[in-house]
Amino acid sequence: MSGEERPAAAAQGAAASLVATLPRLRELHGRTVVVVAGDHVLADEKLRHAFCGDIAFLRFGGVRTVVVHDGGPHPPARAAGDPEALRRHVAGHVQRGLVGSLGDHTRLAVGITGEDGRTLVVRDGADIVVDTGVVRLFLDSGRIPVVSSIAYDARGGIRHLSAVDAAGALAAALRATLLLPAGAGGAPPVAAAVVDMALPHAVLRHLYRLDAGGEPGPGERLDA
Repeated sequence: MSGEERPAAAAQGAAASLVATLPRLRELHGRTVVVVAGDHVLADEKLRHAFCGDIAFLRFGGVRTVVVHDGGPHPPARAAGDPEALRRHVAGHVQRGLVGSLGDHTRLAVGITGEDGRTLVVRDGADIVVDTGVVRLFLDSGRIPVVSSIAYDARGGIRHLSAVDAAGALAAALRATLLLPAGAGGAPPVAAAVVDMALPHAVLRHLYRLDAGGEPGPGERLDA
């Protein structure tokens, strides 16, 4: 193949891939998806860039997307016994970094915590009560909520949740598809799809069935 033919072939392949996603674009348009930004995404710049590109693609493809994160793989040592220090790390450093990375692809991301609008409240017994009002407000206005997994407890104190627990509660309340990173702590909800976010563009690869020849992925739930 000549030097001139190679770019043309690459462009033709890219166009064919885009056309192949059309059935899923139609299926997913208007759906709600909750995605956990796991440790790979939070710790690796290249994977974070690919992840944020995926989230922007979903938004411009008409998918109502919520991103949930925790404190990442390396919270500061001082935060271990200091809930307020951990809150500043999660809702400050980690969230600002993630929203900033999304800003390289779209200006529609907005950061909130589970405290805002009492979105997440943990009752005695560890049940998570979800008020979707603030999240729906942002989704309805075309924004991408980036939710730090911080909640109130039943006494008004601060609780730090795992991203998996927070995302599972949000997805259930929103009747949304839930995507979790492989290797995340805790038992994933039955309806969740687990994807390997150590691979670039894992979110798009899963949702648009780019690795499966168009077959439904495990745990997909598109009845929202």
